[in-house]
Amino acid sequence: MRPSFFLPLCTLLACAHAQPVTAPRAPAAPPPAAAPADPEAQRREGLQRAGRAMEAGHFDAARAELLRLWDGGHQTDEVAWFAAYASLGVGDDAAAFTWLERAVERGMNSPGDLLHDKSLAPLRRMPGYDALVARARENALKARVAGNVGAGLETVTAAEAGLSEPALAAFVKAAEDAGSAALVVLRHGKLVGEWYFGGETQRIESMSATKAVVALAIGLLIEEGKLASADVPVSTFFPEWKVGLKGQVTLRHVLSHTSGLEANASAMDIYQSRDFVRYALDAHVVDVPGSRFFYNNKATNLLAGVVERASGEKLDAYLMRRLFAPLGIRDVFWQKDPVGNPLGMSGLRLHPVDFAKVGQLLLQRGTWQGQRILSEAWIQECTAAPSQPHNPTAGLLWWLVYDKSLRVLGQDLVNEARRNGMPEASLSRLEDVVGKPMASADLMQVLSARLGGMAGIRELMEKSARVPLRTQVEGAPRGYSARGSFGQLLLVVPEQDLVVVRMASPDGRVPPDVMEFPAFNALALSLVPSP
Repeated sequence: MRPSFFLPLCTLLACAHAQPVTAPRAPAAPPPAAAPADPEAQRREGLQRAGRAMEAGHFDAARAELLRLWDGGHQTDEVAWFAAYASLGVGDDAAAFTWLERAVERGMNSPGDLLHDKSLAPLRRMPGYDALVARARENALKARVAGNVGAGLETVTAAEAGLSEPALAAFVKAAEDAGSAALVVLRHGKLVGEWYFGGETQRIESMSATKAVVALAIGLLIEEGKLASADVPVSTFFPEWKVGLKGQVTLRHVLSHTSGLEANASAMDIYQSRDFVRYALDAHVVDVPGSRFFYNNKATNLLAGVVERASGEKLDAYLMRRLFAPLGIRDVFWQKDPVGNPLGMSGLRLHPVDFAKVGQLLLQRGTWQGQRILSEAWIQECTAAPSQPHNPTAGLLWWLVYDKSLRVLGQDLVNEARRNGMPEASLSRLEDVVGKPMASADLMQVLSARLGGMAGIRELMEKSARVPLRTQVEGAPRGYSARGSFGQLLLVVPEQDLVVVRMASPDGRVPPDVMEFPAFNALALSLVPSP
């Protein structure tokens, strides 16, 4: 495996260009399963097997799987894109180039990946590579028109919008330096600008920012009378949960990360399962619901099942009809698990400027072009105040944004890591950090230096998974955001009538901590000059 391959593989698995790719981080390739009768399921599971094989370093096996898909009639851009990476993994650059050509021929429309992905560096010296980039750019421009991307937004200059032009220039430069794929700014409901840093607009995986959109589905169902409120027990839709602690879990607990459902800090085990909803249903509730905050990907996947049972539609179809279509958003894709459930924890892919339209809808208190789409009361419930007493930044799958928010490594976290086998030699290096409030980026830098990089931080978080970092804030919330891994961010600032979106794909240009773009909130809030 080339040294720069890991992050592009994450891109391949979590942020594929055109179709869903499941199981992005499974550690080993499972034995091939019988081909499902449904062609879409066949393609999905074939890509899953190939992705797992590549993650385990079995690039020959991955390439063979992808060739079977291709020869079996699945001649799509994402299969070709996968095959290019599998070919890179075995050192066959010529084959990788050929697969990229096939991907572009079949509509691959992300010139930014071709320009920036570090793993593709050897191919950029080959004759014809610039032509591939140009064709991908043409594909992207055609896809924008066909997908109605950004339609309905009037454009204005920064000066007309009342923004500081120097602050905006600094923000755009910082976004580029942070490895961003896109930055979008709306003020007073008008488009100030969209920047793609050498590429063009494309659907980007929003990662955990997906959760905030899932929360809107619950509000829509309440407005339709298909849910009485967020306090409906999960057992209303899954009767097997009527017994014990499970019977106490409500939708509000799931939305506020206080369900008490047993889960790991990472989602690796989830991606190994076939049915994400059933995997959550089969887990134990280990804490009294409401008693503690624990960021819970597994529990969030339950909401996909709830939406389907309450509405009679899959989560993605329901939100396309009730949310995206009224906003004029057409080019959306939602990743599914192997049995066809849309993910609740992640998986929504859309264009950054269309994601900004979702934020503008909330800023406009649920109306769009004079039409009521979403309840103002539900927006308030999700975004106006902490949803539980344990974490002041957590709303209902949305995050409250403050002028100052600090993280604290507590002694309880260190003790939990010690009980779970974290070496004392590592923990002793953290003694002067315990109990000290720090900006999140600063704390991560300190932990990285003390624990030997990201591997050490991951070990600490895994060993202390049930005891999260504490959060301290100052003042009242300034706004709210949806956010996900790799720095996927949608920020809404009502007092400034401002919406900002930043999205990124992990292409290896910058380290992961830089890609998270910790200065984003401060830079966005500086765009509107103080009176």
